[in-house]
Amino acid sequence: MGSVTTRINLWQQWDRGLLIALLIGLMAVWPFLANPGLPTANDAELHIFRIAEMGYSLRAGNPYPRWAANFYYGYGYPIFNYYAPLIYHLGNWVTLFQPAHAVAGARTLFVGAALLGAVGAYLLGREFGGQGGGVLGALAFAFAPYIMLINPHVRGDLPEVFALAIVPWALWSWERLWTGGGRAIYVAAILSAALTLLSHNLTGLTTMLLLMALSAWHWLIGKNHTRFGWALLAGVLTVMLTAFFWLPFLLERSFIRLDVAGEGHYDFRNHFVLLRDLLAFLRPIDWRAATNNPPMSAGPLLVALAAAGFIVALARYGKTTQFRRVCFYMLSSLLCFWLITPNSLWVWETIPGMAFYQFPWRFLGPLAALSIPLVASLGNVALPERRRAALLVVLCGAILITTLPGLYPIPWPPDFGPTDPLTLQSFELQGRWRGTTSTDDFIPTTVDVIPGPTQSLLNSYRSPPIDRVNHYTISDDTTVTALTDVPWRNRFMVQAPRETLLRLYLFHFPGWKAYVDGQETPITLATPEGFVTLRVPAGDHEVLLSFEDTPPRVAGWIIAGIGLVAFLIAVWRFPKSEVKPIEIRCGDAKTVRWLAICLVGVLLLKLLLFDHVEWFHYTSAPGEARAARYQQSADFGGEIALLGFDLSSPHLKPGRTLDVTVYWNARQAMTETYQSFVHVVYPEGHIWTQSDHLNPAGFPTNLWPTDRYVRDQHRLALPLDMPEGEYSISVGIYLLRDNTRLPVLWAEAGARTDNVILSETINVRR
Repeated sequence: MGSVTTRINLWQQWDRGLLIALLIGLMAVWPFLANPGLPTANDAELHIFRIAEMGYSLRAGNPYPRWAANFYYGYGYPIFNYYAPLIYHLGNWVTLFQPAHAVAGARTLFVGAALLGAVGAYLLGREFGGQGGGVLGALAFAFAPYIMLINPHVRGDLPEVFALAIVPWALWSWERLWTGGGRAIYVAAILSAALTLLSHNLTGLTTMLLLMALSAWHWLIGKNHTRFGWALLAGVLTVMLTAFFWLPFLLERSFIRLDVAGEGHYDFRNHFVLLRDLLAFLRPIDWRAATNNPPMSAGPLLVALAAAGFIVALARYGKTTQFRRVCFYMLSSLLCFWLITPNSLWVWETIPGMAFYQFPWRFLGPLAALSIPLVASLGNVALPERRRAALLVVLCGAILITTLPGLYPIPWPPDFGPTDPLTLQSFELQGRWRGTTSTDDFIPTTVDVIPGPTQSLLNSYRSPPIDRVNHYTISDDTTVTALTDVPWRNRFMVQAPRETLLRLYLFHFPGWKAYVDGQETPITLATPEGFVTLRVPAGDHEVLLSFEDTPPRVAGWIIAGIGLVAFLIAVWRFPKSEVKPIEIRCGDAKTVRWLAICLVGVLLLKLLLFDHVEWFHYTSAPGEARAARYQQSADFGGEIALLGFDLSSPHLKPGRTLDVTVYWNARQAMTETYQSFVHVVYPEGHIWTQSDHLNPAGFPTNLWPTDRYVRDQHRLALPLDMPEGEYSISVGIYLLRDNTRLPVLWAEAGARTDNVILSETINVRR
């Protein structure tokens, strides 16, 4: 009888809110659970191929690869030396190092990130609003548009998805560190910070800055010098434990191209979010579109709940330490919100390094995490127990209903396809990308001209071993035979009657060393491609090219090793917990029960009703774009059709921003990559402002499907000296290489020889 009573007491004391958080995570990631494969029209496929590429090296026995041997037509490049590597390792660990199962690895991480993020958000929210507030905070985070839809489905940025899932854990553990947590909390604080750094470069940097600010804030409001010392040590240990990654990045940064900031698509000035979009509700998604196109929204209801939670905290706690803790999240949230808007332009232009964030809307992720304590504070509203439970249930239902369109992204093909090197190279040969980056990032600076594919090298992938020798430069009486080896080594048997200059189709980079019969020999460069060359003496010799650690990489491992020892000592010496275990109050338990019923009810409605009606998604008829506010048709060269357009406003003042969204449809499969333009004109021929897209909608035209349309959004700044009047908008398609435009074969209105005047004008008034 005693053992039964003990089990009952344990069940009653166990926090069942954690189960609700897992349910929330499962609901938020439902499209990945309900559909096989993964999306193929976003960055997810790039990360899948990176997982596979790393897997080949891991299976071959390299525990920490830094070189991607099969990218760039087989010339290789050092992406894993610079891009946070944790996700690519995890993607292989969960599949037991099977690169052919990279899709399953990526799916597992997408699902795992949703569960991890929801539980972390619950723990953080529980600190500020009890169990009920914790569930509401978890829901607000997991169903935030950027967390649930934009990042995983629109962008497919798996590393950022995973890193953002860890951010609530980092904030929670550092909060507990300052409020008297014990050794387990100290371990969680250090590991969560380190994991964000190793998952995604920019999210990790942002998280470290937030944790520094949080620690400074706690010291200001509490003056706890002992805890400040431990927090400072935790930060130092985090930096030391991750030195194997960031130290080579910093010291070897000058050896690669990293053109991720500047003019064009990656200019932050083109990616601020207007307030109307930042506070827009998610709209039903058109499954006829080629890509999901939600607004870059913070979620208006979530913003309202965060503001209401702050008011509740003010009324409940006044000037206490608890309210000051909430103030940190309010101020940090406002800062992130502001950084996303055009009003923060001067900050982006002033602070060094901000341009490398590229997209101001990246701060939607941290904003969602920082909003958790604010939303969770609603769990402390001064109402009787039943009314408080009813309020939280209503708010829970409101969040779910207003964000349900995010659970209906455009379906993707069930079979992603193979992930072997040949498949990757076929994508590269199609021109979709080179080396899984869109701007040739991470290639060595010694590559002055990026060479095209080499057929002999590509052929060797079909009949290994991989042969990177330039046989065209070898005399007829010399024989060079490629030998089987691992991705970070290339071995050859050379038989030559005289000294031979061996030229390889292999990009040079610090770490490559050449050996002839075990003796190191100098490497020279073949320009302008930056290929490795070396001299081999006459006779029969074995030549080895090996990618090895450099002094910065060795130093990084040494610092990380010292950090690991210091970490273990610090955990051993860390004081015991000074806080009592979380008390499970009866009222909270009942609230959680009703919240669970609400969640299960909405899930059943989704499965039994919403999945079978077009309430939260729809499908336009072929050749139409119902999403376009203004319908207007035109045919450009028999290849691209105009279906319609949107205008952000018909009335504007000089200096303001005009958004013009054009809906295009491929009338046939194309081989050319066309560009689009939007001009504001008056009279015709006089351009006042314009926008050009190298790839309309960020989607190369040679990849446009004929059964779907693309949404091409242009942002135009009206000049300050623009006279008052009525202006027309001209749109068209052209080829960048010779600046020729596609002719207009037909248009229902506004037809010109090589452009179309849209049926709506804008009025400029001061």
